[in-house]
Amino acid sequence: MTPSPVADRESLAALAVQSSPAGLLSVALGAVGCCPDPWQQTALASTSRRVVIVAARQVGKGSVAAARALHLAAFTPEALVLIVSATERQARIVLQRIRGMLPYVGTAAAGAEDTQTEVRFRNGSRIIVLPASSTSLRGWTAHLLLVDEGAYVPRSSWEAVVPTTAATGGAIVCLTSAGSPAGWLYEIVSDEDTYPEWERHLITAWDVPRIDRAFLEGEQRRLPRAVFEREYECKFTGAEDGVFDPVAVAGAFAASPRAHHLDLDLTAVLLGQEETDQ
Repeated sequence: MTPSPVADRESLAALAVQSSPAGLLSVALGAVGCCPDPWQQTALASTSRRVVIVAARQVGKGSVAAARALHLAAFTPEALVLIVSATERQARIVLQRIRGMLPYVGTAAAGAEDTQTEVRFRNGSRIIVLPASSTSLRGWTAHLLLVDEGAYVPRSSWEAVVPTTAATGGAIVCLTSAGSPAGWLYEIVSDEDTYPEWERHLITAWDVPRIDRAFLEGEQRRLPRAVFEREYECKFTGAEDGVFDPVAVAGAFAASPRAHHLDLDLTAVLLGQEETDQ
């Protein structure tokens, strides 16, 4: 019997999904009539063990994180993917996007157990999401560490999770929108001499054709220059409307262990209007 065109397409889609994270994203977006942006394909094709992605709002960095995490967990037995997000809300958003892609990994998702903070697969792999405020950042052995909105993750949280990949040689991928010109992620982005092992991707809103140019031009007129550059052009800018730089204030709180929870609360405020559909 000759296979039907539908069966052929489904077979090719399954092969694409298994082949790479980029293939998974292509199939998932194709199901809703879309396709990955070139930058997403490039970032997902990276084999570097250290990747930092600084991206404007609404350019699709959340989809890149979800595809990379899900592909490893679905097709690599006994893998642990650890995702640390700046806030608890952001952690839920990342896991929600991963759930949305589960149907596209086919039988690999069969029997997956899904909780508020974890997806556990039959092959023994797990995807665990934690907010940076969690007291449980230490003690994991991860095959992939994803740090979401790293510009807003306190240095203490970053230092706690980096060793999770020491024994596995797992990759560390940091994805973020721009913040203030301070902090551990800004140092990685801006200091290539100290951090030569990091592969850097910078994606402005102007780089993504599906973002309306008229909208960007309107935002450029409406917003203070520093705000527009930070939100849409990936520039790490300081305070523009107030006396104090919010990340500098957060850093001052972070210096005191007793005030650590205040640092994290401030981070949550800074990210309070972060989009849910990256």
